[in-house]
Amino acid sequence: MNDKLNKQDNAVPSVPVQKSETAFLIEGLGRLDVKDKPYHVKKWDFSPRHTVGVRYPLTVSFDATKPEYVNDIQDALYKFYHHSKRHDSLPLSVNQMNIMKTRLQNIADSLEGTDWSHLNNAKKWKSFTRSLKRRKFGNSIINQILSALNKLTDVGLLSSYVDVQALKKCSMGKGFKQHVAIPHKLYQRIMNHALETIEKYHPYRHDISLAMGEAYDIQRRIKDGEKFSKDGRGSGRDLLMTERSKRGRTTRALKKIDHSIPDFKVDLHATDLADILTSCLVVIQGFSGVRIGEAVSFNKDSVDTIMVNGKPVTILTGETSKGHNGIPTVTTWQSHYVASIALELAYDMMESTRELFHHCVDKKEAEGESAKRVEHMRKQLCSAFLIPRATRQYGDNYIFNPSKSLKRLVKNLPYKATLGDVEEFNTLNPSIEGQFRVGGTYDGLSSHDFRRTFAVFFVRYGFGTASGIKFQFKHQNINMSGYYANNAILAQFNDLLMDDETLNDLKEAGIDLGVDIFDEIYNESEHLSGVKGEVILQERLEKLETGESTIMTRTEIEDNIRRGNFHIMQLPSGAYCTNESCDRVCGSQLFRAEIKECDHKVVTDKGAKKIARQRERLIAKFTNLNNGDPLKSSILIGLKQKIQVEEMTLEAHEIPYTPFTDDILSLPKE
Repeated sequence: MNDKLNKQDNAVPSVPVQKSETAFLIEGLGRLDVKDKPYHVKKWDFSPRHTVGVRYPLTVSFDATKPEYVNDIQDALYKFYHHSKRHDSLPLSVNQMNIMKTRLQNIADSLEGTDWSHLNNAKKWKSFTRSLKRRKFGNSIINQILSALNKLTDVGLLSSYVDVQALKKCSMGKGFKQHVAIPHKLYQRIMNHALETIEKYHPYRHDISLAMGEAYDIQRRIKDGEKFSKDGRGSGRDLLMTERSKRGRTTRALKKIDHSIPDFKVDLHATDLADILTSCLVVIQGFSGVRIGEAVSFNKDSVDTIMVNGKPVTILTGETSKGHNGIPTVTTWQSHYVASIALELAYDMMESTRELFHHCVDKKEAEGESAKRVEHMRKQLCSAFLIPRATRQYGDNYIFNPSKSLKRLVKNLPYKATLGDVEEFNTLNPSIEGQFRVGGTYDGLSSHDFRRTFAVFFVRYGFGTASGIKFQFKHQNINMSGYYANNAILAQFNDLLMDDETLNDLKEAGIDLGVDIFDEIYNESEHLSGVKGEVILQERLEKLETGESTIMTRTEIEDNIRRGNFHIMQLPSGAYCTNESCDRVCGSQLFRAEIKECDHKVVTDKGAKKIARQRERLIAKFTNLNNGDPLKSSILIGLKQKIQVEEMTLEAHEIPYTPFTDDILSLPKE
């Protein structure tokens, strides 16, 4: 490209301007007084100046953009790119450019054209918003459209910023919709299914690769005209080479592939392969809290083990581009040993698919593909999570998208939601209350929902409770309470600090939990016990006597928590502690009651029921140990004391019980 041409304003070139997939990177071309700009091409290549995460492509394709809109959309995107580079010091990322391309298409569809200035007209604006509303976009898409409209104003294609409230009314959503926190029973079913899948297929990972490799080879040979049938009807005829005939011969030949893999169908649709890969991904995300873009940067060499407090802890090393202007950086996450097995299965079973993709990239390189794009594609092929349906992969992106197979996984689970599950879902996900019904399931899950669930479980099951959720793997119980405790310790290490967004997720999950608990204390529980519980109960009675409302709304509770006025800790016993600096953790001692009850302790009706169940277990333990052995007498004294102290709580909450009066046995003297 001629340097003088780049500097000219409104220049008319004497010779046709050469088009290029990278021309848009050059500033000043928008001022050329020609309809056909150098960047009016089907694909923009960002590889010379951009680095992206392994999940994302280095190109923006305009193949799906309406032909009558494409040039004007490219002109707007060209302005967006260079405006952001000048004013924000960094240009828009490739992913942001892809989003803006799609949203400009949405705007053009509703505007019925790409004369953006029409939106300055009040009548046209009303017509545009009516059309946009009929398209029933959700909040996230409307917000992206708002961003695109603001950028049109930034670059001078609109004269003023649009009416934000009028645009938000076009959304079909109701307020902010957060990612889902999965109810623990459904989460447990999903995880157990994923773990069972990994346990089932890990020994066959190389067999899966060999079988799929044989399938790819058969398809290639049939495409080349090779005859597989040696005898039978039609064996002497010339082969029909229509696509339908080749597909039919391929399907018949694939059925004859001999393998010993249980419940695995070898075909080019690769549905079973995708389902296994999804289970591997579910385990990785569920046992680390990583984003989908971070998970797909892993392979079987991403796993290591370090010692924490004398115990081995699995860590994963991969890339994240969050919070770094889209530029990937290497970081580390704590995980569980099952992650290494999941990654080994995912990586090894995709080996023949990976080899096929390498041949594709080699061919693209031979055909003149840019070195940077080839380098990025080969980096993608290091991932454990490649596209399973290899024969339908035509673009530059080789990374697996699990959305369809994740929905299939949840849909096929032997699970029906109970009333308790629905109540838990509504509590954890107030913005989508009602979308989870008794007898059904929630099939709208995305990969990011596992990240939010990780944060919720970290807070609700990780600290101050012995009831950590358990999963089954290789005939062992994986108790998650220890896993989360390790995560808390590792978060203090400088080289394993959680990113700001993870910490914010944990903070918000903690606030949600606090709101639930204080709502239970102030609004739901008829009885309260414990020193602090009795104080709150007395305050309630005094308000009733003066005619004041005793109800505290969840909004008021949340406001008090965020201001630091309310503090709560969930205790192993079923009680709560309101002391922000507590290090006592009442109820953590199994064999004795607290010497002096804490002034900050609160027990609700729900907590008292948990204490009643715990008391029954303590009675069973007392009976089992009470065999006259003098060495056990001190343990039995502590158990009896704790059982009888808990009876005081049951009495306060009007829970019926039979007083415990068993004596401690002693062996007869000889």
